[in-house]
Amino acid sequence: MGTPSKDDSTKYEPPSSLTLHKNKPVREKTEFEQLAHRFCQTPYPALVLSVLNLFSLPGSIKAIRGYPSVMPCTTYTAAFAASAYALHTGDWINGSGLTAGWSAIWLFFNARNAIRSGRAFPLGVTAMVASIGSVYGYSYATIGRE
Repeated sequence: MGTPSKDDSTKYEPPSSLTLHKNKPVREKTEFEQLAHRFCQTPYPALVLSVLNLFSLPGSIKAIRGYPSVMPCTTYTAAFAASAYALHTGDWINGSGLTAGWSAIWLFFNARNAIRSGRAFPLGVTAMVASIGSVYGYSYATIGRE
């Protein structure tokens, strides 16, 4: 009872999130989750967004209602191309995050103007940015929840 021996000197370590998740049963991914995961590992949807913004540039230069202005349009083109490059190199986590983030920024600044214009091309671009960005955002938000 006097002095503690070397075997009694165990320190208490609080459980980390890693040890807490090890004991949970692993659930199977749904078909949608598997499809979203495969979808987000390819650069083509992000490249489609880049090309759509590039095709919006003539409407931006002419200042047609519903199109983003010139400088943001070129920025979105470059940002979606950079995220497509990240996905192409195999970095699907950062590529998904970039695509989801820039899609949210695009929608925040341009969706209202595109909807109010009622023009087909700006509405189509808005729908594509919303759908592709939400799938990439879902994939990015559920990383590590296996």
